[in-house]
Amino acid sequence: MKRILKISLFIILIVGTIFVLVSANHNAIKQPVSAPEINLEVQDGISLLTEQELMNELKVKQLYREGLMKSELKVDEIEDYIRGMNEVLTADVYMELDSRWSIDVKTRRPIARVVANLIDDFYVDNDFKLMRLSPYARPKVLVFTGMERLIEKTAQYDEIINNDSLKTIFKLDQIYRISNYVCNDTFYNAQIVQVHYTEEDDFVLIPRVGEQKIIFGEALSDQMVEDKFKKLTTFYNEVIPFEGWDKYESINLKFKDQIVAKKK
Repeated sequence: MKRILKISLFIILIVGTIFVLVSANHNAIKQPVSAPEINLEVQDGISLLTEQELMNELKVKQLYREGLMKSELKVDEIEDYIRGMNEVLTADVYMELDSRWSIDVKTRRPIARVVANLIDDFYVDNDFKLMRLSPYARPKVLVFTGMERLIEKTAQYDEIINNDSLKTIFKLDQIYRISNYVCNDTFYNAQIVQVHYTEEDDFVLIPRVGEQKIIFGEALSDQMVEDKFKKLTTFYNEVIPFEGWDKYESINLKFKDQIVAKKK
């Protein structure tokens, strides 16, 4: 008899607990959710988006408003929208047990801005993905000019972004190698401000200090890029201290295992 009573009390306790949880959840669904807690992670201090700008995006798209009920909050839809934003690398949206909810976002890291004149400018990021310019931020990154010689007006951004052959034809792989090296080197990130493309010399580096033209040539591999910058570093360390910044008209890095410097 006692055993049956214990079992009955246990069942009543379980049922009661379930009833309380269901009731609490039902009441919570009818409660308005709070504003989301937004956690933004930026790369290398390059901020493309603020918490307020992200909130404004959600309000404009009618994915969030003040007084929104928990039952109306479309977590998956919000997450999909944020992941599709130009500035965003990753996004996670999740609910807490109560009316609180959170958005975790990691933004992308542009390392080069491509200027072709005939089409809209665009960025190359550190994952070798293309991205449009952001309406929220204009980060200072390495600028590549003269690309209209390669990128025709008929080749629009949407066509280039999903076409690896066009990326090679337009030398975007070489742009990535040069800009990726520069952005990860403290000295050259400060020293090289622009890269101009010409049919004769390929890529030409434009320094912040010094008026000389740095003829870089092609960037067909990571090793080639590293070797050329090592040669330039040697020139800066062993020649510039004795000759000065303004004595040379050009520094040519195109030739293997040698530097050809032309004086003014």
